[in-house]
Amino acid sequence: MGILLIPLLACEDVNESTETSAELDVPIPLEAVMIESAASPMDLYSFDGSAAFCLGNKDNVKDCPGMIMGVVPGSGAKLHFDGIGEFEEIHSLALEWGYGKFGSTEFEMQPSVDLLKDGEVLTSSNITIDIDEVLVPVIQEMDSNPRIFVFIRLSGWSNFDVSFDARMKVPIVVESEELSPRFTL
Repeated sequence: MGILLIPLLACEDVNESTETSAELDVPIPLEAVMIESAASPMDLYSFDGSAAFCLGNKDNVKDCPGMIMGVVPGSGAKLHFDGIGEFEEIHSLALEWGYGKFGSTEFEMQPSVDLLKDGEVLTSSNITIDIDEVLVPVIQEMDSNPRIFVFIRLSGWSNFDVSFDARMKVPIVVESEELSPRFTL
């Protein structure tokens, strides 16, 4: 009887994955160029910047115990600007993202999303934007293929020289394959 039970017990489903909470921390270097305009009495600057990353190579995601199988969004994704001084304002801000195969320089770009509503500005007292909703499709794409390379671009205009890093912080839950030396019959 025991010999008949061994094959049944050896095929028992074992939890072979684990979930790890992590936070993507992506610095996005921005550079500004002054816009020549006779119509405006104040200085105007156009700025943009980009960053690219692979989920498996990001800071604390590397601490997952095995190969990444999927990604679930956390809550509290933020875009933070820590270089805005008094009387400095960002009047327009758009985020565009794309994805591609690891090692490729070509990305399948998605439509740009305006992050500031009409009349909304970023100032020294308001330097963080909630981007949970905006990043849902990005995280869904990472979930369907965790090995993709993700490209993020920010652009906009301001009344000052925006030449610093914006920081995108995105809480996620990573499902990874549990690495184990055991074997079953």
